[in-house]
Amino acid sequence: MIEQFKKYVENFDQNNNDIKAKLNHSLRVMKLNEEYAKKLKFSQEDIEIAKIIGLLHDYGRFIQIEKYQTMKDEKIDHADYGVKLLFENKEIEKFNIPKDYYDIIEFAIKNHNKLKIEKEIDKRKLKHAKLIRDTDKLDIIFIFGYLNDFNLEMTHDKITPKVIESIKNHTSVNLHDCQNPNDYIVAKLAFAYDMNYDICLKKLKDNLEKLYQRLDKDIFEETYEKIKQYIKERIDKNA
Repeated sequence: MIEQFKKYVENFDQNNNDIKAKLNHSLRVMKLNEEYAKKLKFSQEDIEIAKIIGLLHDYGRFIQIEKYQTMKDEKIDHADYGVKLLFENKEIEKFNIPKDYYDIIEFAIKNHNKLKIEKEIDKRKLKHAKLIRDTDKLDIIFIFGYLNDFNLEMTHDKITPKVIESIKNHTSVNLHDCQNPNDYIVAKLAFAYDMNYDICLKKLKDNLEKLYQRLDKDIFEETYEKIKQYIKERIDKNA
């Protein structure tokens, strides 16, 4: 499956650093999904499904990067586009995945980047959607805290009031409310408010600490301290 995925990525510009970064991100998220599926005591079959979802969750990113030179979901939503390629265009058939898994994989990929998971009564679909949302966030913060794959742009702009309101309300930041680079950084810090599994939140706490070391304390200290306190209270409450 991994080799087939790498063949798919070979269709894109191998000199594009964003393409390389997204390949590596997909491979890491696959491993994270497997790791945390095991820690959460998923069945062996669900561990295998989690690995598949982790590998394919950003399937639509590569065309988005090459065609639109962006990773902002403005002209296309990369999750919806990935679902279209995999399931409408039947590209998933290249990966020799049991068809019984298709509905779960499709639901998880479609919902991995949305502000909220769409309503669903199937608990199996929901647990996979929740897991990929968590592990995707874990790796995004890892990238900005530990790696140099993407620039961390900061400005002297004040954080937008709507973004501040999201932090006060302990909710995810709607990217449509972001008006400057600092807002987008706050949106990443606010990932903590949308973590589903405490075991993943604990790891996110470590990654956020590393990211915070790179930030301008004058701009981000108040926001970071609020989020840090939220994490502590939630973990202590559920311990």
